[in-house]
Amino acid sequence: MKESDLYDPIKQWMEERGFTVFPEVECRRAGGRADIVVTSGPLVGVVEMKQSLSLDLLDQALRWRGFANYIWIAIPYRKNGYRQFVNMVLRDYGIGVLFVSKHGTVWTEGKARFMRRTVPHLQQSLTEHHQTSGIKGGHSGGGYITPYRITINKVKHFLKRAGDWCSIKEILDHCETHYASPRASLAKALLEYEAGWCERKKEAGKLYFRFRDVETALPGGTNQKANGAVPKKHAAKHAVTLSEKQLSVLLVLTKDWQTPTRIARKLPGLHPHIVETKGSLYVNQPLKALIAKGLAEKHPERKGQYRLTPTGEEVREDFEME
Repeated sequence: MKESDLYDPIKQWMEERGFTVFPEVECRRAGGRADIVVTSGPLVGVVEMKQSLSLDLLDQALRWRGFANYIWIAIPYRKNGYRQFVNMVLRDYGIGVLFVSKHGTVWTEGKARFMRRTVPHLQQSLTEHHQTSGIKGGHSGGGYITPYRITINKVKHFLKRAGDWCSIKEILDHCETHYASPRASLAKALLEYEAGWCERKKEAGKLYFRFRDVETALPGGTNQKANGAVPKKHAAKHAVTLSEKQLSVLLVLTKDWQTPTRIARKLPGLHPHIVETKGSLYVNQPLKALIAKGLAEKHPERKGQYRLTPTGEEVREDFEME
């Protein structure tokens, strides 16, 4: 049972008890990210999940003392339980234990003790984006809700709703950001890291941005946008639909052979730790999809080497920024 498999049963168990559930919440003041944060009125609780009981799990749980009123650890059920000294540590620090069976049943062993004195930093880190991101607690594939991601989500939503070119000033008039110098920082982020969904143009020395609907068809597709966001010069050749992740991988591929890890290093917004530990896993599915669509190919002899096909080069050119 993976960590993320524990999430749905825990979420249901908490909601049945009147808690609102927020997965993967980062709190910089605490120096970490909680697998699950739950709230009920002014009360805040944290659940840290692992595949087995370990010192790392206890350390993660103890991090939230002073930030949460209740702390739990959640692990898959094991017949042999855990040692007595662990039970003493959990009891002394007031940490509750949630067991999850392979059938999704949740029960407690050791009640979480109410801790009255807490600081509000964890609750202040909660946003609606945590509930709408689709990420589960225990997820380890990136895409976490961070201050940067919250800012970009706001900008993406605004540009998608606007449906036309907008200047940085117009964007900032409608979107609050986490940047100390928002004009320069946001422009740089959109130019360098968000090309997969955001296109730009320059008129009279001024930058403008608009939402690029990456779920619509590529050149020649029946869902092609009439506003020209997708060039029509290859209309007779290509009819392909890409997800946002597939497009991101397409944009960093070249006609030279590359390994999945090297490809992952070029992807914008991907945490370096994820790149080095799970980068190949992150790009494998998009690569398979691109190969199936005829946009990428695998080296016939050398294992784990990929590049664009001639068709892939043409399609990528259509999506590169002007």
